[in-house]
Amino acid sequence: MTRYYRSRRYRREDPARWLLTRERFQLPNQAPPAPEPDLTLRDTVKNIFKSIDQRRQPALLNQIRQAWPELSGANAAAHARPGYLDGPTLVIFVDSAVWLNELARYERAGILARLQQRFGAAIIKAVRLQADPGDRQTNALPR
Repeated sequence: MTRYYRSRRYRREDPARWLLTRERFQLPNQAPPAPEPDLTLRDTVKNIFKSIDQRRQPALLNQIRQAWPELSGANAAAHARPGYLDGPTLVIFVDSAVWLNELARYERAGILARLQQRFGAAIIKAVRLQADPGDRQTNALPR
């Protein structure tokens, strides 16, 4: 005889109960669905901290966008903008290949140093430059 426990871990599916449930809800599958795997405490805590970090990132990105002209310089701010945070890496969108090369060669270290000085070296550890995927006019920073 199958015993039922309150915990999902020890619960066993009763075939007769599955047939009744399948008939009641008109489910097409003949076999019951596989049980969802239990999460370890480590995975649960990791997911919680990841969601907290994702909620904090938009606020940090807005602060970076507001301070962008002074962090990057007037010339670079006209051709580059902060895109998104990929963990501790800030992705910067640049509007042309010429400016992407210029910033990668001469300005990347300076921008990273100013970002780390303002927001902390533990929060922003790297800067990645890439071509701007969007239209510059619609994604431009307010001036």
